Amino acid sequence: MKQQYTPAAYAACVEVRTAPGAPVTAPAAVLVVVVLLLTTVLTTSGIPARTAVATLATAGLLGTELARRLAEALTVHRAR
Repeated sequence: MKQQYTPAAYAACVEVRTAPGAPVTAPAAVLVVVVLLLTTVLTTSGIPARTAVATLATAGLLGTELARRLAEALTVHRAR
Protein backbone atom coordinates (compact mmCIF):
# COMPACT_ATOMS: atom_id res chain seq x y z
CA MET A 1 0.00 0.00 0.00
CA LYS A 2 1.43 3.35 -1.03
CA GLN A 3 1.64 6.01 1.66
CA GLN A 4 0.08 9.36 0.84
CA TYR A 5 1.81 12.56 1.88
CA THR A 6 0.05 15.78 2.75
CA PRO A 7 1.54 19.25 2.28
CA ALA A 8 1.80 19.52 6.06
CA ALA A 9 3.90 16.35 6.10
CA TYR A 10 6.19 17.83 3.48
CA ALA A 11 6.50 21.04 5.51
CA ALA A 12 7.31 19.06 8.63
CA CYS A 13 9.99 16.89 7.03
CA VAL A 14 12.32 18.43 4.47
CA GLU A 15 15.02 16.15 3.16
CA VAL A 16 18.15 17.57 1.58
CA ARG A 17 20.58 15.19 -0.08
CA THR A 18 24.18 16.32 -0.01
CA ALA A 19 27.48 14.67 -0.76
CA PRO A 20 29.83 13.80 2.11
CA GLY A 21 31.97 16.80 2.96
CA ALA A 22 29.54 19.27 1.38
CA PRO A 23 29.27 22.66 3.09
CA VAL A 24 26.41 23.31 5.51
CA THR A 25 23.43 25.13 4.03
CA ALA A 26 22.94 28.79 4.94
CA PRO A 27 19.72 28.35 7.01
CA ALA A 28 21.38 25.66 9.16
CA ALA A 29 24.44 27.83 9.71
CA VAL A 30 22.28 30.83 10.63
CA LEU A 31 20.31 28.70 13.09
CA VAL A 32 23.50 27.52 14.79
CA VAL A 33 24.79 31.10 15.09
CA VAL A 34 21.46 32.34 16.52
CA VAL A 35 21.34 29.55 19.12
CA LEU A 36 24.94 30.24 20.15
CA LEU A 37 24.25 33.97 20.44
CA LEU A 38 21.10 33.38 22.50
CA THR A 39 22.99 30.99 24.78
CA THR A 40 25.76 33.56 25.23
CA VAL A 41 23.30 36.35 26.00
CA LEU A 42 21.42 34.23 28.53
CA THR A 43 24.58 33.05 30.31
CA THR A 44 26.13 36.53 30.43
CA SER A 45 22.93 37.89 31.94
CA GLY A 46 23.37 35.57 34.91
CA ILE A 47 21.30 32.53 33.96
CA PRO A 48 23.11 29.20 34.56
CA ALA A 49 24.25 27.44 31.38
CA ARG A 50 22.08 24.37 32.04
CA THR A 51 18.99 26.53 32.41
CA ALA A 52 19.81 28.49 29.25
CA VAL A 53 20.29 25.32 27.20
CA ALA A 54 17.10 23.76 28.60
CA THR A 55 15.17 26.94 27.84
CA LEU A 56 16.41 27.11 24.25
CA ALA A 57 15.78 23.39 23.69
CA THR A 58 12.22 23.72 24.99
CA ALA A 59 11.62 26.83 22.90
CA GLY A 60 12.93 25.03 19.83
CA LEU A 61 10.65 22.05 20.37
CA LEU A 62 7.62 24.25 21.01
CA GLY A 63 8.45 26.40 17.97
CA THR A 64 8.73 23.33 15.76
CA GLU A 65 5.39 22.01 16.99
CA LEU A 66 3.77 25.42 16.51
CA ALA A 67 5.07 25.65 12.93
CA ARG A 68 3.88 22.11 12.21
CA ARG A 69 0.39 22.76 13.58
CA LEU A 70 0.18 26.12 11.81
CA ALA A 71 1.17 24.57 8.47
CA GLU A 72 -1.44 21.86 9.01
CA ALA A 73 -4.15 24.35 9.91
CA LEU A 74 -3.42 26.65 6.97
CA THR A 75 -3.13 23.88 4.40
CA VAL A 76 -6.18 23.39 2.28
CA HIS A 77 -7.41 19.80 2.56
CA ARG A 78 -9.01 18.60 -0.63
CA ALA A 79 -10.71 15.26 -1.13
CA ARG A 80 -9.53 13.41 -4.21
